[in-house]
Amino acid sequence: MKPDLNASLGAALNAVPTPPAPPALVLGAAGWLGSALLAQVLGAGHRRVGAWMRRPMGSTLRGLVPVLDADLEPAQEQPSAWAGACAYLVLERAGLTGAARNAVFAQPDASELLPLAQRLRALGVTRLLVVLPHAPGSLPEGLRHGFADRDEQGLSELGFTQLVLVRSSRDTQALPSGTPWLERFAAAWWSQLRWMLPDDERPLRSVALARVVVQAERLLREAGPGVRVLTQAQASRAAQSGVQGAQTLRVWAGLDAQPV
Repeated sequence: MKPDLNASLGAALNAVPTPPAPPALVLGAAGWLGSALLAQVLGAGHRRVGAWMRRPMGSTLRGLVPVLDADLEPAQEQPSAWAGACAYLVLERAGLTGAARNAVFAQPDASELLPLAQRLRALGVTRLLVVLPHAPGSLPEGLRHGFADRDEQGLSELGFTQLVLVRSSRDTQALPSGTPWLERFAAAWWSQLRWMLPDDERPLRSVALARVVVQAERLLREAGPGVRVLTQAQASRAAQSGVQGAQTLRVWAGLDAQPV
């Protein structure tokens, strides 16, 4: 049976084009995770992609809009170019990459989390994803033991329609003050030993984690409002290829029911 060319042509002409994704902002693109995340966001079909920079780049990447510190202040006389945008705020230890990249891209400090989130909300950003690397050595000093309760509470009260906290590894839990040096040594040794696990049990590397975070953002466009936490275990399962990985994120986003 020959295909109906007229029907195929009509279906193609009547197909509803996929609208571009809302604008996206990346803050913290200087480190390994931040640079991997920026690359993933640039390929995700957003209408506009901005990156927080210390100074404009000599040669800007295609599709990338430099966002200087002054650009994060809302202009009263005109609507914000980032109204309705989603923002990725990556908190990573400074100095992980070369000096040239660090000289261009601004890297937020853990103490700037709430002030930056407030500025983004004032710009009209509606969705915020706060991302920590899984590797313990890449975490900022102020977040070695995860988000503080007051930070999570403060972020949740800013009025973002969706807030996502991508948690880090829990390998570096705080030890009580006065712990003997031998116990501290044993804890540090055990932390390194746990890092030497099979690939499917390790904390995700930067590129894999960045890919999962961008996939999560895409799914959340279909999901309802709320505060969500993406744990290391969930991200690791979501990074698996095939149906299981995709299903993990859909269940996490509330789009599918938990399999029985």
